[in-house]
Amino acid sequence: MWCIRVERDGSSAVNFLSLQPLGRNRAVPRLWIESQRLSRLGFPPGTPLEIRSHAGQLTLTPAILGENHVSSRLVPGGRRPIIDLANQSLLSGLADYSEVKIVASFERIQVSPSHRAFTIQRSRTLAPPFRVLEVFAGGGTLTAALTGNVAFQVVAGVEIEPDFADEWQARHPEATLVQADLRALHTAELPAFDVLIGGIPCTCHSNLGRAKKGLAGKPELGDTGDLFLPVVTLVSERMPAAVVLENVPAFGKSLAGELLVSHLRRLGYHVTVEVLRPNEDWAELEDRQRWLLVGTLAKPFTLQVPHERCCTPASVFLDRPDSEQDRADAARIVRTIAGLRVHNARHRAAGHGFAFTEIAGNELRLPTIPRSYHKINTGPFVQTPFGLRLLRQAEIERLHGHTLLTRHYTTAVQMLGQGVLTRVFRSVFRQLADHLAMPAPSQV
Repeated sequence: MWCIRVERDGSSAVNFLSLQPLGRNRAVPRLWIESQRLSRLGFPPGTPLEIRSHAGQLTLTPAILGENHVSSRLVPGGRRPIIDLANQSLLSGLADYSEVKIVASFERIQVSPSHRAFTIQRSRTLAPPFRVLEVFAGGGTLTAALTGNVAFQVVAGVEIEPDFADEWQARHPEATLVQADLRALHTAELPAFDVLIGGIPCTCHSNLGRAKKGLAGKPELGDTGDLFLPVVTLVSERMPAAVVLENVPAFGKSLAGELLVSHLRRLGYHVTVEVLRPNEDWAELEDRQRWLLVGTLAKPFTLQVPHERCCTPASVFLDRPDSEQDRADAARIVRTIAGLRVHNARHRAAGHGFAFTEIAGNELRLPTIPRSYHKINTGPFVQTPFGLRLLRQAEIERLHGHTLLTRHYTTAVQMLGQGVLTRVFRSVFRQLADHLAMPAPSQV
């Protein structure tokens, strides 16, 4: 990226800023600067160089005598100046960095680690506790997976929904809660953090969401479909040591998911992507499948999947039978259930295969409980001697492995319905903590 500044007297001073990899020559760092503009900056071919090294930064200026000189190569129209340094002693302050920033003005060139190289190298020396920022914090089901893990310290969260923000802040009174749309935030308004986590809203990427919003194959055009963009911006500018993002499996196959993965890799992240199958692989009853991305700077992360199928029946998560409460809960939704049965029968007759799940207690798998579960438009519903009833808040909390502070049923269902299975992610974060704590291999 080149810049030309015009002075008031009409003369021009040529400046440039370049970001480029620091090369290697048989394990010795090598700095290579090649540009026609070097001549106009006072570094024509044959110029002796004075090179000073201080605090990991090189300063190059023309000299009367010097061991190093500007060389050149023949190109159409003349010779192109080249500065080629392959000196272990001179470049020792830069040797640990993968990329350098070159800033040049007249008769002065400064070489230092780029922001990206500096953050990558910093990630190699981080020690716990790792500071965590959660975006799209919701009701905190993701940060709940960090509870008791001393390797992480939750320092801030971003959440726009007031009810969800209140729940998150009550769980993390010592952390900063930013109640705002992430798209409206400047990254400088957020505190320092080492790990970025979040569940990008999936209402435009789920099958149900695309159908309701009429998005067909363009989920990115929905009201929340572009929320991966501020995440990309935040990662690009702050370069945390690790990024953990989750979404519905369809997100990974969308343009948004593919762009997110490819951009993180171009930034220098080692990216691991998995589809978590809780019922088949993590011994969970509710099969809340999630797309998982883990990006790390220092070294690649590999998720160890236990591959344990659920063998715990639904009855373990349900309240004990209570005739009085079961009768009241069944009576409250009896008319809605009757209407839903008629609706389902009509769809089945049309060949749509529409149905809802009923729980008897011996099931070893349950479908995902959605955030709209309280609207009684889908299951699963619990069988009682008095008819079907909704799952209670405490029962859903047991299934998810996380107890909320709010006792407002609708709010709780919405938080849990768009959240994660905390037990699964507790295992993911334990593995990530061990990974971040291990020394990274030298890149020299």
